[in-house]
Amino acid sequence: MLPTLAPDTTAAEARAALDEAGWREVGTGDWAWVLASPDDRLAARVTPFDPAFRMFADSCLTGRPNPFLVRIDDVVPLRRKGYVVVMERLHPADEAQAKGLVASLGIATSTDPAPDDGESAALADHPDVVDLRRRIQELLAEGARRFRLWGGADVKPGNVLQTADGRLRLTDPVFVRGFDMFRAIRDGRGDLLGDFSRADLEDFLTIPVFEPGPETDALRRTVAGLALGDAQRITS
Repeated sequence: MLPTLAPDTTAAEARAALDEAGWREVGTGDWAWVLASPDDRLAARVTPFDPAFRMFADSCLTGRPNPFLVRIDDVVPLRRKGYVVVMERLHPADEAQAKGLVASLGIATSTDPAPDDGESAALADHPDVVDLRRRIQELLAEGARRFRLWGGADVKPGNVLQTADGRLRLTDPVFVRGFDMFRAIRDGRGDLLGDFSRADLEDFLTIPVFEPGPETDALRRTVAGLALGDAQRITS
């Protein structure tokens, strides 16, 4: 069972509470830590700040179930814009099958063209794949409206996982350009960061990719002195 987490709990405190309750860390990405439940049936994705995954998680919660989409059970708010996503436990997928699902979606990422795989043509017209494609496209449009540093699609085999019994699940298909956020902070370009509050940027600097040390401390001092541009265009 997920321990009770108050809304002012930090991501670090949430991880500690999960650890004490018997959850164990099974993965760390750029933006979040992932812990598995004691019975290995659920996972908790903990982040102090990740607006793209929050959009995706909310879409999963409000949309109809899709067998190719990760099952998300809850989003638990933490301090400011941090949160814990409670989802089904997933594992690395069969590479060939993951590539097939990605090819069937036909969605180009920011760096790669949409894959062309003739063997995936039949799957491309499957009603659940059509639904998944539409939902990703809606997320892409929403993200482009909300964030000037929106990254777009991140639909790739590495973001296709599978359940314990081998069913494919897409997760984390969209992103905000975190490297460009880092570079804008480093260079003092507050004009590029107006979609985020100062608190957002402070929390951004605590995601896993930023290790404690002098470089991160310097970035925090830069954030404290930034003159930010216009307020976020969409605040909800």
